[in-house]
Amino acid sequence: MSDIEPVHRSQIERHFEQVLSTPDEANLPLVQDVLDDSPDRWYGQVVVTVYDSLSDHQDREAVLPYAAAVELLRGYVRLRNRLLLTLTDKHAHSITLDPTAALLGGDYLYTAAFSSLHSGPDSSSGDCFEILTTALETITEAFARTYTAAGSTGHDQAKFLDDTAGSLGEGAAALGATLAGVDEPVRRHCERLGRGLSTARQINYVLDTDPTEAMVVPPTFDESQFRRYAEQRRDDAAQALNTLSETVDVTPLQAFAEGTVTRHDQQSSATNDDALD
Repeated sequence: MSDIEPVHRSQIERHFEQVLSTPDEANLPLVQDVLDDSPDRWYGQVVVTVYDSLSDHQDREAVLPYAAAVELLRGYVRLRNRLLLTLTDKHAHSITLDPTAALLGGDYLYTAAFSSLHSGPDSSSGDCFEILTTALETITEAFARTYTAAGSTGHDQAKFLDDTAGSLGEGAAALGATLAGVDEPVRRHCERLGRGLSTARQINYVLDTDPTEAMVVPPTFDESQFRRYAEQRRDDAAQALNTLSETVDVTPLQAFAEGTVTRHDQQSSATNDDALD
């Protein structure tokens, strides 16, 4: 399976059109804006790459609606986080949003994400619905814990990224594994891989690149704690990949994981170089 071409983001984006009406018609231009904020379609790529690595059927077209669903949910999570930052921060900043537009846009993306699941094969939609629902419940609970009066002092901010970005990465990997029809132990290792890569990636965005590029940004954080946590999650991902390699060809997953880490290492280096100029 190592000769399979990586999925291109345009293949995922084609499936947006099936569940999204024109944002201008819905008076929700913010929807397209937030989708454009994440042009890499990384979470959708997780779905497809896990499927490509594990499936004997290789019906990629049937998987793309689920990849689109994760990307639409990613947009929802991004809007919700920005809205909560807007409501709790007394000072305007680059990610401040109009609350009404953000609420409507988030609800629209949420509905579209679950609608996209129904455009896939009926045999898998029930399990996939449960996977996305579980991820969303964990994310919602993380928002509730963080954006309370005592949130910034009473909640572990590294875990906030684990429960938000990490949960979405875990859900994306679970979708790919479920669509591939693997057994439960293999799926669990894929979930660990998806969570580890996603959490480490999100922490790197918050620490080393423009925070507005991140799907979620905690209101406060300890930089040294974040770097330690990112390293732990990268180790978790590597261990999951090693375990998977004992039973399946993980070449596509290995390349994807290495590409994810390498891109952020390069971005971090560029950011540090700029800081020295």
